[in-house]
Amino acid sequence: MPEKRSFSWVWAAGVLVAVQVVVLAGLWQLRQRESHPAGGWDLDPQAAQREAAQQRDSQEALNNLPLPTGASRLTVAGVQSAAPGGEDLLAQARELQSQGQLELADKLLTQARQKEPQNQRIQVAAALLAEAREDTSGALARWRELIRASEPGGAVRKLALARAHLVEERIRLEQVARLREETLAKQPRKLALTGTEERSTGGGGKKVGWRVRAVEGSGNLDPAKVLVRVSFFERGADGVLRPGQAALPLWEPGPPRKPNDGERSVVAESRPTAGGKYAGYVWQLYYGDELQDERISPASLRGVLREKPRS
Repeated sequence: MPEKRSFSWVWAAGVLVAVQVVVLAGLWQLRQRESHPAGGWDLDPQAAQREAAQQRDSQEALNNLPLPTGASRLTVAGVQSAAPGGEDLLAQARELQSQGQLELADKLLTQARQKEPQNQRIQVAAALLAEAREDTSGALARWRELIRASEPGGAVRKLALARAHLVEERIRLEQVARLREETLAKQPRKLALTGTEERSTGGGGKKVGWRVRAVEGSGNLDPAKVLVRVSFFERGADGVLRPGQAALPLWEPGPPRKPNDGERSVVAESRPTAGGKYAGYVWQLYYGDELQDERISPASLRGVLREKPRS
């Protein structure tokens, strides 16, 4: 009997330890899910290498464009007071574009194209400016026009082919992004993204703000369940996209608890490492483990990402 009773106590103690292990494991998994929800995006190294090679090919073709002959550079006052030629307007438009004055640069390039409609350097600049203005359909039309008009095998033809391919892929990815956003909007959710703001910071970084509201009918929300994940990306000195430094999103003043709270902002700042340049971000909003909304900017970044499986 004593041996039997001792065995029972040992067996009971073993069961108790096993139960404790199971409970602790469950708590650990719950904590992991809360800090790292299912889903998300990872950088695809092979896709990043391919994208960098395409960018290098395009830049090489751009560098090989024929140089202008006999063009003098004018100031803004000179453009206004003189009768500049197409190359003069082109030089000034590029300077304005580098200063972020895209609308004025577009007006000057329009004048330049009217003066010298066969000048392919001006046509190239107009296509690149359309890309900078995020007018992908206009950029693609201009690159295709250059493909038809340029010499086979020449630098302009190579550049136009390379950029047209990139713009076509960008248009496809923009369509994919819109479809995903529409799909998320149709699903039952409690929170939604309403807008974004970006501004440049020192060191080539960006400070980004995302405005969020509680969806009508969502009731009272638990702020502890609201989670924002931000991943910034940068382009290294070798031209390859890579993950940026980790960023901590901060609410101003806090996440919305109910629809009447209106819009609340959450901000994060990218700080590129030495030799790196800001290239975009992935932003995701969760309530509990459920994805509420997301934004990938620029949409072309999606082409080098792979989605993690959701359990």
